[in-house]
Amino acid sequence: MTTPQLIAHRGYPVEVHQVTTSDGYILEMHRIPFSRRVPTRFQRSKQFGSKYAKRVTTRPVVFLQHGLLCSSSDWVLNPTDRGLAYMLADRGYDVWMGNARGNTYSNKHIFLKESDEAFWRFTWNEMGMYDIPAELEYIFKVTGRQKLLYIGHSMGTTMFWVAMETHPELNEKIELMVGLAPVASVSRMKSPIRIFTPFIHQLQLMFEWFGTKAFLPSGPVLKLMSRLFCDQTKWEEDLCENIFFLLSGSDPANFNEEMVPLITTHTPAGTSTYTIFHYMQEYSTAERYTRMDWGTKQNMEEYGQPTPPPYNLTTVTAPVVLYWGENDWLASPKDVTWLAKRLTNLQGFYRVNMTAFNHLDFLWATNVDQLLYYHLIQLLPYSY
Repeated sequence: MTTPQLIAHRGYPVEVHQVTTSDGYILEMHRIPFSRRVPTRFQRSKQFGSKYAKRVTTRPVVFLQHGLLCSSSDWVLNPTDRGLAYMLADRGYDVWMGNARGNTYSNKHIFLKESDEAFWRFTWNEMGMYDIPAELEYIFKVTGRQKLLYIGHSMGTTMFWVAMETHPELNEKIELMVGLAPVASVSRMKSPIRIFTPFIHQLQLMFEWFGTKAFLPSGPVLKLMSRLFCDQTKWEEDLCENIFFLLSGSDPANFNEEMVPLITTHTPAGTSTYTIFHYMQEYSTAERYTRMDWGTKQNMEEYGQPTPPPYNLTTVTAPVVLYWGENDWLASPKDVTWLAKRLTNLQGFYRVNMTAFNHLDFLWATNVDQLLYYHLIQLLPYSY
């Protein structure tokens, strides 16, 4: 099932919206406008119907942004009692879920084709500079709201920092930003991904040789591999589970093996190879959070200087709350601390109260509702 099909299958109302960025990418957003409980009550009572109509137009808006190689499905794969999108809808929120350029749902452009190399010349810098502002402004226009709540996971936070620096006026429109496993500098990353960083130039040449700029795009081949290697036997499920742990940190006690086939059907959802390389560069530049290094010549054209300039995190003036996991191998506690010290309006800094909590537990842990989501929801300005 697609994300909208999965939401509808769970009994929730769902909408599909498309927005075009100023540089031509067509992004697809998914919306749960209200709880599945509302329509039944609406049909039973005309009096409630009038109240319901008013309630819909005044519902607070929350925007959920996925991380690297993921999609809007991140928020709706869990059962409805512990899937964050469902929990928020049931508590009175108008829930919008973004999809970054290049993933399963946002792979179109007004004049570029997906097969064009130019289509894939972007990183999370462009996602923050173009995607987030376009999506947020669209939501403001549709809902009539002046502000919203932003919840991002992993790269969804990286994009947010860029958006707030490149579009400083958006800071005033964010009631609260909640960063789950937040990422800026990744110099203390523990994931084995760091092993490949010394070979970044060789990897770039290899991808150029094969003529591809897409990284793990979702498609028939990837889905077939998922079914063949993750969805046949208990041994194969364990193999895929251990790959997750190898990349993000091990937490077998808090992982539901039955979720593996569902997760691998939706993830990875694809991105550009440059997005991967940008993070690899971040690991190589000790405790820095900088723009993409395109090489001296292109840097001069792009930035007017031979080296990429750093981002200025002090320009993020929106109120921010950060949640981090002690066993997160991608957003390491030391990197998150480095980030927290540079945010000028940090409202909260919370360690999830479980030693083994890893990068993917923020989405799919068996008790993520008890460990994280209940606390998170209580922090939000509105609750019903």
